[in-house]
Amino acid sequence: MGTNQYFNNFNNNKSEQRLVEDLIIESIKIMGFAAYYLPNDNDSARDLLYGEDPVKKFNTAFQVEFYLSNALEYGGEKEFFSKFGLEIKNNINVIISKRSFSERVPQNTFTRPREGDLVYVPFLNGTGELYEIKFVNQNKDFFTLGRKQPYFYELEMEKYKYSQEVISTGVADIDIVVDNSAYTIDLQMISGTGSGTYAYKEIVFQSSDGTYANAITEAIVSGWNTTTAILSVTNISGEFRDNVAVIGASSNAQYSLVSYDPMNVELNNEKYDNLYINQSANTIIDFTEINPFGSI
Repeated sequence: MGTNQYFNNFNNNKSEQRLVEDLIIESIKIMGFAAYYLPNDNDSARDLLYGEDPVKKFNTAFQVEFYLSNALEYGGEKEFFSKFGLEIKNNINVIISKRSFSERVPQNTFTRPREGDLVYVPFLNGTGELYEIKFVNQNKDFFTLGRKQPYFYELEMEKYKYSQEVISTGVADIDIVVDNSAYTIDLQMISGTGSGTYAYKEIVFQSSDGTYANAITEAIVSGWNTTTAILSVTNISGEFRDNVAVIGASSNAQYSLVSYDPMNVELNNEKYDNLYINQSANTIIDFTEINPFGSI
């Protein structure tokens, strides 16, 4: 028996496809929320020998409207014990229209949301949270009205675990994650012997000839206290040296470094226990030649 010739749900009618897309976008704008999409700006090739990815850099954020699919609670495995200890995997699913994504996010390098990119949801957990895209479902609409391109994407996302990536989008609510969670050390500078003021988020470096091209150590400024002459830095590459000037790449501020303790790190949301481990190890391990690996 043939189907009704007056109703064809796969007629590839452009006007009807446009109508469905308009309705989807309108629904998302009415029932959804505004969030930020953060693409990974570091396109360096993956290390094929060790299988490692380069350090991700999130330097831009684009505001797009999303719709929260699971509005009652987190999805995923949530809290569970594994061989690595307690793990918390709070997942959420959101929907974003293809047209809105194409209009708000530049399409010169990629044309759809990508796995590994971030989404900042401003209202979750009271102060907003970052989520990492784990999977992009492109077939959720299942080719409605015969359209080849999806009307929308469903993003399966997991609560983001910061791991020293570079986040500098210019949006204060997003960039604060670095100040709260990044490995940060305080450099005690010689007060009164330098000049200038270090700028927030600028690159600072040490080099043998005072040029950034020959830098032996570099980092990003997370704070500068002019009263105490303490410079706080993150994203550190190399090892700082005492009695060598630390130069601001953009501000050209220069002060000589007195000392710093790479193990003494105090942050709002993270607790690095390198100092505790080192102190505890000294009480139970004897590194003398007589008994290098035994107890005291």
